[in-house]
Amino acid sequence: MDYVALKAEITTDPAGLGYAALWVAGSDWQVAELLNAVRQSIDIWRGLIPSHEVIDVIVWTEWTGLSAANKQLLQTLTGPDRVNTSSANTRAAFSQMFAAGTATRTALLAVATRKGSRAEQLWGPGVVVTHDDVALARRES
Repeated sequence: MDYVALKAEITTDPAGLGYAALWVAGSDWQVAELLNAVRQSIDIWRGLIPSHEVIDVIVWTEWTGLSAANKQLLQTLTGPDRVNTSSANTRAAFSQMFAAGTATRTALLAVATRKGSRAEQLWGPGVVVTHDDVALARRES
């Protein structure tokens, strides 16, 4: 954990989540809870997901309109048992295949993400800030 960055996040509270006031009050566990709270406004890439989840959301009438090259690309991406949604290349390929606003592109974005916490947004999927981390950040200059 980068305690300098954690302290800066807490003391400036750029997302306005309310932990700056709790920090001043010395409530490290409440600060950690706010940082770890799953928020509807934060999307986190799921990473590796089963290929069938991708295939299941494709609107087949949109698939039939794909070029032969894009159909082959889709087969290549979904051929293995899992698709890496955290890969910028994979997301770019799906964006190339299915135009913005199409039902498939919207569904692919939904299946590729999950709701996450501010801690995950800042430091990566699966990151949890403990009250001990907050206490250690408090000691940083």
